[in-house]
Amino acid sequence: MKNLLPLALLVAGCGGAGTPAPAPTPAPTPQSVPDAIVTGQYNLVLTSTNGHGTTNLYADFTQAGKTFTGAANTLVCSSNEVSQCKGNDAPVTSITPTGTVSGANVTIMISFPTVAGADTVSMVGTAAGTNLTGTYTDIQGDAGTWTGSQLGSLAGAYNGNFNSTANPLPIAPTILITLAQDASFNLTGTATIMSSPCINSLTLSGQAIGQAFSLTDTAKKAHITAVPTGSNFTFIYNFDPAAPSCAGDFGTGALTPPPNPWDY
Repeated sequence: MKNLLPLALLVAGCGGAGTPAPAPTPAPTPQSVPDAIVTGQYNLVLTSTNGHGTTNLYADFTQAGKTFTGAANTLVCSSNEVSQCKGNDAPVTSITPTGTVSGANVTIMISFPTVAGADTVSMVGTAAGTNLTGTYTDIQGDAGTWTGSQLGSLAGAYNGNFNSTANPLPIAPTILITLAQDASFNLTGTATIMSSPCINSLTLSGQAIGQAFSLTDTAKKAHITAVPTGSNFTFIYNFDPAAPSCAGDFGTGALTPPPNPWDY
């Protein structure tokens, strides 16, 4: 018995001084998602799931913190028909979309006139880089999906043809437009026109609106609004009734934009 007691004490001592269990591994700290950046020239396309077709929104967004705002010249174009565009004629129609970001989540609210009355559209979605996708609903009962993409400068040389709706010509005049753009989306440029009976040049100023644009020759009282259609642009023009040349004339045309340098 005398020999067993020290052994028992030794065994008990070894058990009490065993290696402590490892500390639990702390849970990983969730990584915060940076807020989306929605700034610059944007084209948004709303596609109805209720059979109401598509609507194109052209806007220049500026962002401060978690909010962004579109310029008051935002264009809303049903079916991307330039003749159906609303906006860019303040104070008659001023359309100013607003939005917020939270991580990759994006919301946009926009109100504009329609043939069925004033409409307000609520858009929710997510950002992947500068590309946006999501769903929308409006107060007139429509709903659908939407996409958004950021575009670059519209500077460059455009060429195309146009013709008068009021007084169609047998040979459509040719127009060559050269534009420069600054960091505030302002456009300046000139147009050379051939085969027109009443005008041969324009001195232009205006704004890029997303990938759409609006131009005016103040002295000659001419106005041009253009929207992208596929790889080209369609435009409408009009001269004021008191214009020194082509007074009261209006019509439509198409332009081919400068080549994309990334196409080479």
